[in-house]
Amino acid sequence: MKDMPEKAKKYYKWFINSHPESYHPTTLDFFYMFLSVLLSYSKKTRTQGWLEENLKEDSPQLSRKDIQKYGGIYKHIRDFRNVNETQTAKLLAQSIHETGMAEARRKYLK
Repeated sequence: MKDMPEKAKKYYKWFINSHPESYHPTTLDFFYMFLSVLLSYSKKTRTQGWLEENLKEDSPQLSRKDIQKYGGIYKHIRDFRNVNETQTAKLLAQSIHETGMAEARRKYLK
């Protein structure tokens, strides 16, 4: 559990101790709870490699393929969570706002 926020450690332990190689729905719930807490309480961005190294060290029963799969899920969720902060999202929101304002002006200024 290298470089992990204290609040996330509990959920990480639940995940690791629930046989992650099984992909049981409860195990996946623990994994998603861990990711939610990790992403909420982290002050820095952690890479997919960071998670994969922790899994390799803390869960030796996991195959390399399983570790990469969990790492990929983490990266996807982390990136999805940050999509609203991208420049593209800001430009799209601005465009939608400006279009709505233009329609309102046309409608109410007639």
